[in-house]
Amino acid sequence: MTPSALASNDALAAIASCSSTEVVGTGHGSLRPRIFVQIASYRDRECQWTLRDLFTKAAQPERIFAGVVWQYVPGEDADCFRIETRPEQVRQLMVHARDSLGVCWARHLAQRLWRDEEFVLQIDSHSRFEPGWDELLLEQWAACESERALLSAYPPAYLPPDKLEPAVTYMVCAGFNDQGIAMMRAYSMAPANAPSRPRLGAFISAGFLFGPAAMIGDVPYDPYLYFHGEEISLAVRLWTSGWNFFSPCKPILYHLYNTAQTRELKLRGLHWEDHRDWVIHDRRSLARVRHLLAGEPCDEPLALRELDRYGLGRQRTLAEYEAFSGLSFAQRQVAEKALKGLFSTTP
Repeated sequence: MTPSALASNDALAAIASCSSTEVVGTGHGSLRPRIFVQIASYRDRECQWTLRDLFTKAAQPERIFAGVVWQYVPGEDADCFRIETRPEQVRQLMVHARDSLGVCWARHLAQRLWRDEEFVLQIDSHSRFEPGWDELLLEQWAACESERALLSAYPPAYLPPDKLEPAVTYMVCAGFNDQGIAMMRAYSMAPANAPSRPRLGAFISAGFLFGPAAMIGDVPYDPYLYFHGEEISLAVRLWTSGWNFFSPCKPILYHLYNTAQTRELKLRGLHWEDHRDWVIHDRRSLARVRHLLAGEPCDEPLALRELDRYGLGRQRTLAEYEAFSGLSFAQRQVAEKALKGLFSTTP
């Protein structure tokens, strides 16, 4: 995989400021449905192996297409590009790491690489898969019995190169942090103890989100967020736009978590370690989320850019989401059902 040309600042600005999520389709192939996998990679040596595993483990790799936003430093990060897998099925945007504005900005650009595939899977650049993961996802999605269903959970862990730790997880709220952002955690169980059907939930994981591509048009990714607040903001925007969340009842995807053990491997860089101005982006991002969800006043115009486009949906209200999820954003309170994931009724 040879990085050819970096996107210029003008090109990045044009993509990031685009006001429509429509893109020109490439026509339908013989394999349907197709799955577009969008990946934001920041100086991550694991991404090349993620792509290899993605295609190698797919039951029908011909129907898989990936869109990768590579944020890297030419010369220094050559080891991120040692191998390439099915390059004709991988769309790439090459960005100098110094021009990156963070993960949400990069996910927004990755979303722009979609080309009319029927389903979309968002993952992190350090992931592994179960054999036949594409069929598993489609089967689990069908079992939700809703055209507006999205599958999402914090994936169980893997250790490089390919040591998987199978588990079934669902998401619960861990409470509000000091910045007033609702944080999530995973409840994990052995696959043998998992329920027989996908489990209804109220939260989503940005590192594992799968569903019909219509969600791209309904809820385009907010490029003005930085890190914390990404998942709860996206969850509320999707839910108020009429989407319902389910956690799979089978292992499908695995994630490389940032632990002391994995940090020693030095497999990837971190945006906030390279960018001194990350605190500015983070402060604006947190203010944006609190304004959107808790109605907190904000007098910084840059924190509220295009909030009409990246705001709440119109199918359901914020109050209805709070009642369903058990969260109170203004009061920073969490009900028992949010802490335990007790979402047993149909939304």
